[in-house]
Amino acid sequence: MNGLTADVEKLKIGQKIHIGFGDDDDPDEVPFRPPGNLAAKLHDTPRYLFRVFSDASEGENSSKCMKSVDAVDKTFEDIFARDTFTVALTLNEHLRWQPKSYGDPFISWTTSLLNAIQYAIYKHKKQSTKLSAISLCIVDTTLFPKGVFMEDLDLIEKFHDKVPDDYPVIDEKDRPSTWGKRGLDNMRELRTQLFYNYLGVYYFGEYLSQGQTNIEGRSCTVTCDKIINSNLFAFMPQFEDELKDKSLRWANAVIELRQPFYIKKQKEMKKSDFSNATTIALEFDTAWFLPMLANLLALNPRTARDPRIMGWTWEHFREEVMHHLSPKVTNVVANDNIPEVFHFGKIIHGIGEYYYTRSVARLMSSMEETTDIIRHFIRESGTPGGRKMFGPGDLAWYLPTVDHDYVQPLMQSLETLRGTIQELQEDTT
Repeated sequence: MNGLTADVEKLKIGQKIHIGFGDDDDPDEVPFRPPGNLAAKLHDTPRYLFRVFSDASEGENSSKCMKSVDAVDKTFEDIFARDTFTVALTLNEHLRWQPKSYGDPFISWTTSLLNAIQYAIYKHKKQSTKLSAISLCIVDTTLFPKGVFMEDLDLIEKFHDKVPDDYPVIDEKDRPSTWGKRGLDNMRELRTQLFYNYLGVYYFGEYLSQGQTNIEGRSCTVTCDKIINSNLFAFMPQFEDELKDKSLRWANAVIELRQPFYIKKQKEMKKSDFSNATTIALEFDTAWFLPMLANLLALNPRTARDPRIMGWTWEHFREEVMHHLSPKVTNVVANDNIPEVFHFGKIIHGIGEYYYTRSVARLMSSMEETTDIIRHFIRESGTPGGRKMFGPGDLAWYLPTVDHDYVQPLMQSLETLRGTIQELQEDTT
């Protein structure tokens, strides 16, 4: 892994800069402005979201900006300022991939890398598109204004009853149906429906933005051939099976891939697994490769605080990169219905605890060295303190007699230690 270490050492996190994009009259993003209690949900957005797209995707999509169908037509109105009947129908058609009767303001994202990879494979087979022509984008939602992203379940809850149950719609096979049978209530039930042969449900951590979403300076985009390859198959052979299988599967395949989480079948972490995952993660820019690595390791159930994961991460990644993924600033929204994301949260908490533990240990060692220097100075100098018998007594008694240059490093280390312990307590909480 020496080559990987060298690659990692080249990476250094700097200040992220968001660069505006698009026509002067077009907004960078169109935040949701929900009324009442729904507005409180905007505070609970996952830090990292993924989007898979190609030239065949609806709207206009690039590594700089995602535009919905409506945005291409220069429509940027917040859905909460629109007619609720029309919004409900539009949301239902978007979530079901149906022909659009009233346009489409929505852009889909997922908090699950597992779901994103399986969708890329599905897209590759259904559209006969090379993996090199399909892209995976990861965004950091903390770099966007509040309200740019909303969970699909929250929007379903808001608009499910805005259309009469007997209103005619079509189902996924273009057959006549009604809102009561194939509306948002039915979609809400699907999100909690158990798969007939497995333990998981049809929940995929979907989030939506609206209008257009300028992602330049707030994201990283990589083509899927750099992700879905022999490195991935080495620790997730199920994806290779899916790639070779001629059948078109997406949702059912995701549920099957989650099965090991529910039967508590933990996969042993091998150094080769870590190396292969790191090789994929290094395809992403500096600020993104550690979040990608943690998500890749979370594709299989592992011991979240596996000392080998922690040790290899500490060995190969800069401290500033590890601190960048601190649980204090990395919100994870997950439960047992989306176990791979829940496991991602456990892994970053493990990395965070390991980071702080090592930081405290190093600070203590530094303080001991500084203390030894001060004790040596006191013992050897001609000051009143130096004439005292050197012993294990309270060092603070001697400090007033010691030169400021010796004391200052110790005081700085004490202050740093205090801050580190406080951060550790906050992250643990």
